[in-house]
Amino acid sequence: MSYKNTDYLFASAYIKSKEKYLLTKERIEKMLGSKTADDALRILYEMGYGSDSENISAADYETLLFRELDKAYHTIISLTPEQKYFTVFLYQNDYHNVKTLLKAECLGVAADELLINANTIPLDQLTDMVRNRNYFNMREAMSQGIREVIADYGTSHDPQVIDVLLDKACYMDINTAVSKLKNDFIQGYFILKVDSINLKSFVRAKEMNKPRDFFPKIYIDGGSVPEKVFISGYDETLEQFADRLVIYGLQTLLLESIDITNVVSKFTSLEKLCDNLLIDYVRGAKYISFGVQPLICYLIAKENELKTVRIIMTSKLAGISSELIRERMSNTYV
Repeated sequence: MSYKNTDYLFASAYIKSKEKYLLTKERIEKMLGSKTADDALRILYEMGYGSDSENISAADYETLLFRELDKAYHTIISLTPEQKYFTVFLYQNDYHNVKTLLKAECLGVAADELLINANTIPLDQLTDMVRNRNYFNMREAMSQGIREVIADYGTSHDPQVIDVLLDKACYMDINTAVSKLKNDFIQGYFILKVDSINLKSFVRAKEMNKPRDFFPKIYIDGGSVPEKVFISGYDETLEQFADRLVIYGLQTLLLESIDITNVVSKFTSLEKLCDNLLIDYVRGAKYISFGVQPLICYLIAKENELKTVRIIMTSKLAGISSELIRERMSNTYV
């Protein structure tokens, strides 16, 4: 059945009404001005996180964030007449859960508290699939990714391969799904996202003095910047390499980040600029009144919000100053 944008009138109006509860610059400043992490947590409750009857401590804030993410996804899925446009955004949660289960297995620890309920594969089924190596009902990219992890980890015993191999599998899965949707807005978003991931991986690999043949292992298909562009510029300075990114609209972003001499700060700056690139793309569709876009924008805005909250809470618990936290903040959607 084919749906029109007007079929999203109620869903769009409802989600637009929810935007007033999103994290604003003013709320960020209020959290930053909090004396303690517990004070910052109370601001989240004021925004509608959790419930007044809960007694979650600041140290357990992740529990609150996972629940909020679940709530956002389930709200969207319950509203939409066409789930196919939104389930693709759940793939990253599926892969988060797979990575969590495999890491827990390798370390011999429990994983339940770190699993996300908003996904395309129910947790009990996914847990059984991973633990029992039951690939029958898995998407092909996921099952292949798990097989590669098991084979590689068995010889390297390097936990990093779990993230690297499953990230590649995740975006292979996403690219396949997005190509079937034929939606320019969704496709544009994931192209930008993959570009930002590859650019961050490239800079990190160079700063860590990884050899040229390391980069193809972490490069993800689906962006606008071909792998050969990164490989051919691998031995250049970042300033020189930035010239190769002009036609992809990423030159200025990279140049802004490399003006910083401290390596840690450089990565933080690049991470922030890439987040801004994505949220600015989404804000470009903010004033579309109804259709698929308002719901997608809300989902991405919520994910960005949770990332910002995570930075603030982690930093507050670590006693980091508000000034340093502020430097890591990306743009807000509202």
